[in-house]
Amino acid sequence: MRDPLIGKGRRRVPRTKITVPDLPVHFVSRPRLLGLLDRATEQPVSVLCAPAGTGKTLLLSEWALRMDDAVTALVSLDAYDRDDRRLWSAVLDALAAQPGVPASSPLRTLGVPDDPSADPGFLAEVADALDALETPVFLILDDVEELVGAGPRRALEALVRHQPAGVRLVLSGRREPPVPLARLRLADRLTEMGTNDLRFTSVEARSLFAVSGAVVTSETLDRLVCEADGWAVALRLAASSAAREGNLNEFLAGHDRALADYLAQEVLTGFDDRVQEFLRLVSVCGDLSPELAVILSGQSDAAALLHDLAAEDLAVRETDTSEGYRILPLLRTYLLADLGRRDPDRFSGQHLLAVAWFERRGAPASALAHCARAGDDGRTVVLLRTHAVMLFLIGEHTVLRQALGVLDEGLVARTPLLALIAAALSLEAGETGTADLHLRHADAAWPADAPPELVVLRQLTRSRRVQLDGDHAEITRTAHAVDPDLAREADLEALAVVQRETETLLTGQHSAVRGRLEAVVRRAGEAGQRHVAVRALTMLGQIAALEGDFRSVDRIARLQSADIGSDALGTIEGATMGVLLAYRALLKAEPEQCARHVARIVSSTSGPASRVGGNLRVAAEMLGGAAEFDSGERHSGLRRMRRARLELGGRALQREYAALAGVLEHRAALLLGAGYQAREVVGWCQSQIGHTAELLVMRARGKVALGRHGSAAKTLQPVLDGSMPALLPWSGIEARLLQARISLHYGEPDGARRLVGDALSAAQRQDVVLPFVFAPDEVIAVLTALLGRLGTRDTFAAKLLARRRGLGVDAIPDPLTERERSVLRLLPTLRSIEEIADDLTVSPNTVKTHVRGIYAKLGVTRRRDAVAVAVARGLLDSERAELVE
Repeated sequence: MRDPLIGKGRRRVPRTKITVPDLPVHFVSRPRLLGLLDRATEQPVSVLCAPAGTGKTLLLSEWALRMDDAVTALVSLDAYDRDDRRLWSAVLDALAAQPGVPASSPLRTLGVPDDPSADPGFLAEVADALDALETPVFLILDDVEELVGAGPRRALEALVRHQPAGVRLVLSGRREPPVPLARLRLADRLTEMGTNDLRFTSVEARSLFAVSGAVVTSETLDRLVCEADGWAVALRLAASSAAREGNLNEFLAGHDRALADYLAQEVLTGFDDRVQEFLRLVSVCGDLSPELAVILSGQSDAAALLHDLAAEDLAVRETDTSEGYRILPLLRTYLLADLGRRDPDRFSGQHLLAVAWFERRGAPASALAHCARAGDDGRTVVLLRTHAVMLFLIGEHTVLRQALGVLDEGLVARTPLLALIAAALSLEAGETGTADLHLRHADAAWPADAPPELVVLRQLTRSRRVQLDGDHAEITRTAHAVDPDLAREADLEALAVVQRETETLLTGQHSAVRGRLEAVVRRAGEAGQRHVAVRALTMLGQIAALEGDFRSVDRIARLQSADIGSDALGTIEGATMGVLLAYRALLKAEPEQCARHVARIVSSTSGPASRVGGNLRVAAEMLGGAAEFDSGERHSGLRRMRRARLELGGRALQREYAALAGVLEHRAALLLGAGYQAREVVGWCQSQIGHTAELLVMRARGKVALGRHGSAAKTLQPVLDGSMPALLPWSGIEARLLQARISLHYGEPDGARRLVGDALSAAQRQDVVLPFVFAPDEVIAVLTALLGRLGTRDTFAAKLLARRRGLGVDAIPDPLTERERSVLRLLPTLRSIEEIADDLTVSPNTVKTHVRGIYAKLGVTRRRDAVAVAVARGLLDSERAELVE
């Protein structure tokens, strides 16, 4: 029963209208937005205006629940509030329900007259009652778009006009509230938040998926955030779909029922039938100009419609492109599917209208994409014959794959140009077997009077195919088989130069190659040949890494990333640059970043994919193992490196990659005391890279580990004096730090300081810190003692030492000595101490001493445990470690 003290004319209000909604179980707080609302309280009026599903109500609910020290009333408006008395009754009841409003407050007992917003006495009583409250008052009106009609509009204006000093109004809705906003802005009494503020960031989306228990890849989540444009409700529905289905495939394809229902019931129902049909017809194009919208929709006022829709920010957004407008991607996916279901012929017809439009505009890539979607094979072939080579050069590979994919396989096989384009595309994805098939088809259908474009394209495709096998002699032969005059005539000269320089690069003539490739990048950029520029940039990145110019690797990677597109890691160039960036991160002692690059490469390549002068996947796995090792996963990292090397079998790895793999695995093996694995790596490197500085550094390291410092110094001398060529630019740093360690052993601190200083200079020049991070403590002590006397190198040294400390990995246990390793290998055999002593021709007491050392270093007290731990750490082969009783 209603309180008899409540004044006359006050309507009954459902409790749910004036109660702050509970937050859902999988709610994600967004402090960024709460901070905006907190700052908004400094102004008398705050307006939150955004489309449906952007999270307005949840944000306001969380904010209201946090306002413990204030009277915070929230009214959820609906159609009933178009009655002026109902609206004022809801406002008064919401305020009266707050604990901070005393029982004696008139807000609890005020009556509501017949025309409250036009009653000065009533408005004065409300203002006086609010003014009398001793705590701040926040009145939140949600869904203000429901307030239509003269009465509710006057009510809002009255609230703003008669607003007491201590009261703050927060007005939220899909459209701007009917209050004099211009006047409030001019008087600096207004704070506004809109759609852009409410969009979820990638970090917030990750938090949402985490609390929902949904697991998707970072790339998939980034794509979702982009396609949803940060739209809160779409991300929440996507998280539910991913938790339920295990992926977002159906959701991103527009087949999720919950999303479809929301779009149909909450978004599209806000438009009349004419606007809904307009949106369906223009949805065949991602970006829309007003002129294109007129053609697709047949509506002469299409420009005005787009402008109005964009102003409401519901379904269409303005873009920075010349086209002008874009339908929200997830809504567009739904509209396209709906158009296809309703009228398949109209669906194809709309795409053909777009084909004609883009052909007239000289945009063959867009025309070809729409032609493929329309299913017009004949027209698709005509477009391919005319534009395929140019589209390949400018990097429109996705469009070409889509167009070829809808054609009959026999038609592609019988058409040499199409077969060659298909082969070239396969090679860019590392699919050599598929490329071979297309090349055979092209040869079988080869015309007697092939035009220059076709001849050069076949030469280049064959040369690229050979390049992936890494046969140096064959690469040289096919690279020089490309006719430069024909290439120039066919407008394939830039690509021919890149292909020819691949062979030159293998000879080590980096300087000459660099200048020519930089010229190609400039020419290709001017001609819009994005693919050619990417190929040249990738090679420039390799040259920079080979020469130790690692800062340029970063710069080139940024340039390449801008050109290569979203499917970068599915291509040879993308995978190559990914390996270079992983290598770069490792040398900067950033193993987590290295691991992220490796994970992306491995997830995007499989089988024979992405091979250039060796196997990029193997190189990535090697780097991934090193990153694990440097992150503290010592034994699993070492095992991963060895597994990657053994997977090569008898295949050769590009020498620079082989040197890198050998140096990293050898370093890790010695640090863990796995001497037999270190020797195995040296043997493998000898066959892969021959007599090089890296091989000498590895041998010298092994000798230092055995205590043979004099022999190690002799081994290092050719590296230090520069007479032995190095494959890795930072091998000299490693050699100097190792020689510094030898100098300290012989009591030569001056020599050690000089060597450490020289190593630091090289490290600063190359921006390489890895050799220092894993240098022994005695060498780091020398560097620390030099601080303050290094001049311009002091800052770099301090950064290097901070990185060493900040890596936060556990100390590496003392490695087993060679004699302890010999004893360890015999522990699984069940021989007694005396029998082991006999085998090793030492005394039983010596064996007991070694066993105690083994137990201490492995943290065990029994033979069985020692064997188990040694197998787990990779110190013993599990096949040879029998169960020890």
